[in-house]
Amino acid sequence: MQKDNFTTRLGTFSKDRFAALTSIRTNALLAFREELCKLGYNEVATASLVNIAGSCENPHASFKLNYYGREAHLSQSAQLQLEALVLRLRKGFYTVNNSFREENYDDPESKNRRLSEFTLIEPERPYGNQKPERVLNNIIKQAEQIIKTVTDELLLKNRRELSLLGGDVDYLQKITHIPFNIITYDQAIDILNKKYLNHYKFGDDMGIREERFILQSFNNVPTFITYHPTKLKFFNMKRTKDGQKTFSFDLLLPPLGETVGGAVREEDGDKIKKYLLNSKIGKFIADKNQDPIMPFEEYFNLFKEEGDLVRGGFGVGFERFIGFVINSNDILNTIADTGINIKQ
Repeated sequence: MQKDNFTTRLGTFSKDRFAALTSIRTNALLAFREELCKLGYNEVATASLVNIAGSCENPHASFKLNYYGREAHLSQSAQLQLEALVLRLRKGFYTVNNSFREENYDDPESKNRRLSEFTLIEPERPYGNQKPERVLNNIIKQAEQIIKTVTDELLLKNRRELSLLGGDVDYLQKITHIPFNIITYDQAIDILNKKYLNHYKFGDDMGIREERFILQSFNNVPTFITYHPTKLKFFNMKRTKDGQKTFSFDLLLPPLGETVGGAVREEDGDKIKKYLLNSKIGKFIADKNQDPIMPFEEYFNLFKEEGDLVRGGFGVGFERFIGFVINSNDILNTIADTGINIKQ
């Protein structure tokens, strides 16, 4: 007689729950791919072994390894590789790849919402000569459309499985038919300061506590936060005229918070080079007595050879999206749901 459960070093798993999770993940990935294809993106495979330039999110969280006697890193994002294709071919591309970040699951500041290896869906496309405000609005609309479409597909194909794993299907049904909220970073700070007595100032980063409070302030309707401070974002993002903010967004989904992040990219290669030198990764490389430009040499050559191009894109943290549809505040449940706490 076949057993209903199985046990591994991680804990005891319910076969029914595990089958439900794998079905949800399968149909979600399929829906992401189908929607991106309809929107004109071409899927490509990108490298997971990269130089330090592939650690574009946070060089301090980069997994370093020995690559035949040379230093290499596990990719955190395929963004620069996708940008190269967009600049060369003037088309939209996306990838579904693993992202590797040396971040602690038990981090007290972000407990239960980080994986060292997770699935990242990244679309990037050209936007002609559109103004950055319009490009940002287009990217936001596209991100909202994709999240709603994939959620609708799961409600159609996996309603039973979603309910079994704790998903609130009535809530999911509702949010696919209402507009997501859009607020600026400044407005988010104002909301937080009404709760925490002016504790926050411009330039402060937001963690899960802040993100959850903002979501609660809007009855847990998914919320875009736009125009983040320059120092909090990747160096090649397009900046406002005062240089203090970026044409960027984070999409907060309950209960795990930031799930999608995107931006307009700066089209002037010389400006990007200047931004790099004062960025987190630029300083990281310089502190090792190395030239910050060298790892990005091929990237900067693109602008010389192909010229300026307004472009933009975003990344979807797939596991956090799964946490959204199954209503789990523990990222581990998005890859190995047991129905119990698998941390033994």
